[in-house]
Amino acid sequence: MVDIKDLSAEIKGCRLLMAVGDMVSFTLLDNGFVPDLVIYDFKTERRSYTSLAAKLDQMKGVRAKVANPAGQITTELVREIALALERNVPTKLLVEGEEDLAALACAAMAPPGSCLIYGVPGKGMAMLRVDEDVACQARSIIYSMEELN
Repeated sequence: MVDIKDLSAEIKGCRLLMAVGDMVSFTLLDNGFVPDLVIYDFKTERRSYTSLAAKLDQMKGVRAKVANPAGQITTELVREIALALERNVPTKLLVEGEEDLAALACAAMAPPGSCLIYGVPGKGMAMLRVDEDVACQARSIIYSMEELN
């Protein structure tokens, strides 16, 4: 788990900083960290969470929106993450549905040296430093998932 007090040292040298989840995104923005990619759905633990909206309004960057049902990684989500990772400005990506599996897509797609921070319910925040091994493992998990037609 990552302690917000130690985050500056933890993210030093990160090529890109990605935040998945409303509480994680709120906590980072509230403490002065501006991720390159923020993925959120205005929910936390399946309950409405609107406190993030004001923080996102203060954050400069591109707004995008995708549909992504619970338990899925849609082509639309993957496409928008890919676009966000190529931009030179932060992206605020609103997911209509559920954003939980977006962390897996980010780990699979982000350039090596990127840092992914995501929420662990009831525990706090976790950070993953993306390297080729992490990306390969994430892609392997995604490829093993059942495809719905």
